[in-house]
Amino acid sequence: MPYQLDESHLQALRWFEHNAGLEFAQRPFDVGLPIKVTSLQKGIWKPAHVPYAVSVVQTHKGIYDDQDPLFFDDATWKYFYHQQGKTAEDYRDPNRLYANTALFACMRDRIPVGVIIPAEDGRGYQVLGLAMVEGYSQGYFELVGPVTLGVQPVADAGEPHPAVSISLIGLPVGQFDPNADQDSRLRVIASVHRRQGAPRFRRALLFAYQGRCAMTQYDAQQALEAAHILPYRGPQTNHPANGLLLRADMHDLFDLGMIAVNTDTMRLALSKDLMGTMYEQYQDQNLWVPQDEVARPNMEALHKHWEASAVA
Repeated sequence: MPYQLDESHLQALRWFEHNAGLEFAQRPFDVGLPIKVTSLQKGIWKPAHVPYAVSVVQTHKGIYDDQDPLFFDDATWKYFYHQQGKTAEDYRDPNRLYANTALFACMRDRIPVGVIIPAEDGRGYQVLGLAMVEGYSQGYFELVGPVTLGVQPVADAGEPHPAVSISLIGLPVGQFDPNADQDSRLRVIASVHRRQGAPRFRRALLFAYQGRCAMTQYDAQQALEAAHILPYRGPQTNHPANGLLLRADMHDLFDLGMIAVNTDTMRLALSKDLMGTMYEQYQDQNLWVPQDEVARPNMEALHKHWEASAVA
């Protein structure tokens, strides 16, 4: 249903819609609008004169356990954002904090909110776009996007605020334009991001392995993925010690058990199906491990992978 917003709030939401996907060296704050798009002090930005949250920001070293966005093949995404407050009382009554109340108001009245996350280079910030607050559970707000704004004509000329409709971006409408490749590119990017791994997990491995594949030393970061040694079983398995930074094809072979690490020698072992192929050159190659002991692959996890592989 249409809802009423003052012009400054609407301009901030349009800023998120128009800048979705862009990266900024610094956290966007004052961008010349009548309303700020984020707060430098808080992750949830609620202006004093607005009952709704305008934006949420995941910082590089935040105190909350915000989850990385989940990207889907249809170019949509889901993001679980931690509420303000971590005490037992905060979880029992999240509405006791005004920032949470503002997000609940967005959920109740179907008002979109802007989302900003750390950029993949580990330094800047990326505008994820606009999202709807679709739910809340156990301290997390469920944000779903991207959302697009559509301004509807105002029936009453004396009405002080514009009427706006919102919709989740889905199937395209109108005539097909074979020269318009933006939608397909967004879908490809979303699919690649999902294969490469959760952004925070991947950033940690890129840093630990200095942007090089642990098996091949390949250094084209766009082709490097965050591989789990033991299968993903929730956020706790996104620990660098349960990961290897691998070239995409090596990641596939590792997951298939056709390449494993002999934990006695820390050398690679290949299945017999790969012998006689171009991959044979990696047989008995040393696994390259990070200097940081915390980020080094867990030996027990590597051994379990070895035992379950086709090369043990």
